[in-house]
Amino acid sequence: MKQLTAAVALILVWVTSPRAEMRWVDIKRSTVTVYVSTSNAPHETPTDHVLKAPLEEGSLEDTDEPHLALVINVSELRIVDPQGTKEEHRKARLQMLGPNGLDADQFSRITYHSLTINRSKTNAWAVQGELGMHGRFLPLNVTATRQGDRFTGTASVMPTDFGIPPLVFAEDPTPVDNHVRVDFDIVLEAP
Repeated sequence: MKQLTAAVALILVWVTSPRAEMRWVDIKRSTVTVYVSTSNAPHETPTDHVLKAPLEEGSLEDTDEPHLALVINVSELRIVDPQGTKEEHRKARLQMLGPNGLDADQFSRITYHSLTINRSKTNAWAVQGELGMHGRFLPLNVTATRQGDRFTGTASVMPTDFGIPPLVFAEDPTPVDNHVRVDFDIVLEAP
């Protein structure tokens, strides 16, 4: 009788527990844009370099206790500066992905996942999470605004905290600033 009671209790817990609604990120419609400036440029000035970081995959458990996970393939990073030639962009990209930069051969992924998400009534999500880059995992808290199936926001990252030396782009010998701005526009796939 005890075994039957325990089995019924387990079934009731399973039936009444909230189901995790796993939602995948639409990687074709989502964007992550990275803005870097040279270290001698004040933060109010326009950015010197713009990078696109296409998502490789992403998911959101859209439940009472949501969880977000994102993955960027480092080798897919692209320089999209309006200035500069294709050859300058190619050289700068090789430096950025090489052993004196992000070292894409050894550290092929950048990951982010939430630890906790606090949602407000104004659709603002305060996300406490971890950024994994260059073999290190460090806290990164961001605020995202949710509008339907779209999340937008901005974060600030310090690559040197991850052991990445200050980047020097081929056409500009001045190292980039240690603070890098990351804008994200994450769109979920239709349910």
